[in-house]
Formats: sequence, structure tokens, C-alpha cells
Amino acid sequence: MSIVVIDNQVVHYEAFGRGQPVLFLHGWLGSWRYWFPTMEVVAQHFRTYSFDFWGFGDSRRKRTRESIQAYSEQVIRFLDALGIESVMLVGHSMGGMVALKTAIAYPERIQRVATVGAPIDGNSLSWLLKLTDRPFFADTFARLPFLRRQLFRFFLGKTNDPAVNEVIDDCVKSSANTLRYAVSSMWRTDLRPELPRLRVPALIVHGERDDIVDPNQADLFAQVPMAEVFVMPRSRHFPFLDEAPLFNDALLRFLKPETFPSLPVMPSLVRGIQPAQGA
Repeated sequence: MSIVVIDNQVVHYEAFGRGQPVLFLHGWLGSWRYWFPTMEVVAQHFRTYSFDFWGFGDSRRKRTRESIQAYSEQVIRFLDALGIESVMLVGHSMGGMVALKTAIAYPERIQRVATVGAPIDGNSLSWLLKLTDRPFFADTFARLPFLRRQLFRFFLGKTNDPAVNEVIDDCVKSSANTLRYAVSSMWRTDLRPELPRLRVPALIVHGERDDIVDPNQADLFAQVPMAEVFVMPRSRHFPFLDEAPLFNDALLRFLKPETFPSLPVMPSLVRGIQPAQGA
């Protein structure tokens, strides 16, 4: 377990492998831990990092209110603290929204960005997550760890990760305020007006059966020349667990196209989006 102090607040992170840096960002209710199986694969070619957002996992929050903007700033502060000049970002769900916002705002720090099941328009969130914006439901959810465990296990679906209980344990560490403020910020964030400003190659991944974020978010990139869309019809909200080999192949092809130019991507899964420029 590694920690770095940013703004007098402890941030927990983990790192594996050697080479160019790739930073993985987790989603709501999660922590760095559910990215571990993917990081193991990617770490064979890159130096992989993942940290817990403030208020989640083992990163404690003292004075930073949870929001997409604050978490985007946390990404940049994390890079500064570790002396990383630029990085490739991979973000899931809330972390995907943060990753895309960061790539648009700081193109000089982000080489490439991949989002997985990310809400671009906050209205695409399921009604279940939107309920957590209300204090009563957020407090109830926070007071009932078993409910969080059952819900997160349902979100995860089938996974071969032997430490799935460890993943689920991390979902009960966040306070009611963290859950509420994070969902509220996602719901009220709309990145659609910012998409034309995207200047780095992007891979947009969605599970066709996602019941947490509407997979039609993939269609928002039809006129974004820097983006390649990859829709996985058998996946729900966690494509990197639901169809891990296929997802890992697509991700490695995107992160290092000069090394993995021939990895198979099923044509039926690519929704007619132009290949990422420079890919």
C-alpha cells in the first residue's frame, strides 16, 4: 500500500510494471482494487497506477468536496506529486467522466484517454443512482453496509477475480456525504458541449447491456474525430470484467498501436466511428 499527501489529505494508490505511465480511475462506490486484474495485464507493457478518489477506498477526505471538477484536479495533483509529466488515462463510470474532462482541460498532460461505461451527460445515469442524491436515501444507503455489498455485487456481475470480497469490502468505506455529493456532481455534469475541444486520441467503451449508464452515450461521439467507439454487446457496466480478454485486447491496441496493430476487434462492435487520429 502506497500513499501520497495532496493538499494535506492522504491519497492511497498502487503501482505495477515498468514503462510509460497509465493511470486507471475507478467509479462510484468503487476503489482502485477492481482495476487490479486489468492492471496486471497492462503492467506487462506499461507502468500502471491507480488511486482512490478522495472519500473512496482508503483515501480520506478532510476538506475537498467530492465533485467531477475536484477529482479532475486530484488527477493533475497526483501526477505532480509523483513527478509524472504526462500519462494515458483509463477511467470507468464516474472515473471515465473525470478522465474525459481532464483530457479536454489538460491535453498537454494526457496523451490518450479511454473511458468505460462513462456518463457524458449526467442524465444518462440510472434512476437508482439518482436516488442517492437525496439525503434520506444517501443516509440509508450509508447505514446499511449489507445493502451496498449486495448492490455492488450485482453491478460487478460475474468475475473471476478471486479477491472479489476485497473489492466489495471497499464499497462500504464511503460516507453518506461522499456518496451523495459524487452522484450529485455526476448528475449535474454535461460534457457534451466540451467534446469538440477533445484534442487527444480517445477510446470510448460501453457495454450494450449496461443498466447503470445508458449505453447510448456512445452515440455522442459520432462527430468527434479523435474518438473510436467500442460497444461490447455481452457486457453490462463492467466490460473489463464481463469480457476481460476482448476488453484487454482493445485497450492494449489503443494504448500502444505501434506494438499491437493486429489485435482483433470485432467489426460489428465498432459503431462506424473514425479511428483515433494518430492511432
